[in-house]
Amino acid sequence: MKKRLSVSLVIGCILLLLAYFQPYKLVVVVGQSMAPTYKNGQILVAKRTKYFKKSDVVVARSDDQSLIVKRILYTSEEYYYYMMIKNGTSKLIINNSYHNILEIKKIDNAYMMELKVPKNHYYLIGDNLDHSDDSRRFGTVEENEILYKVIQWILN
Repeated sequence: MKKRLSVSLVIGCILLLLAYFQPYKLVVVVGQSMAPTYKNGQILVAKRTKYFKKSDVVVARSDDQSLIVKRILYTSEEYYYYMMIKNGTSKLIINNSYHNILEIKKIDNAYMMELKVPKNHYYLIGDNLDHSDDSRRFGTVEENEILYKVIQWILN
């Protein structure tokens, strides 16, 4: 009886520690921003880590504190470019943002901006560019706001 109680206590403590530290998390994709890679309602398994690289799909805290699933397009201190055309339209060269402008160059009837991701930040983007609220609107995301790296999907 004592052995059974001890085993139950050890298992209970392990489960509590896992729940507290949450090394893995099930995440449900909401919306079409990651299509065609992940669909609305799809369940993903994500792992807590501090190491992220370009192209990783991550779970981050958005500016309204909700969780979002996005892909890392640029990492800390990388440069990227955005073009704004004089007639008021903009053209996505690679991505766009208005943060940390280093240089603006005039190109015919458009302006090319060279920007840099701040240190310890990431530039996140959805795979479905036409239907994604991402760093093009809210800017770069601090490293501590990225909580998990998606490791696989389990349900469609």
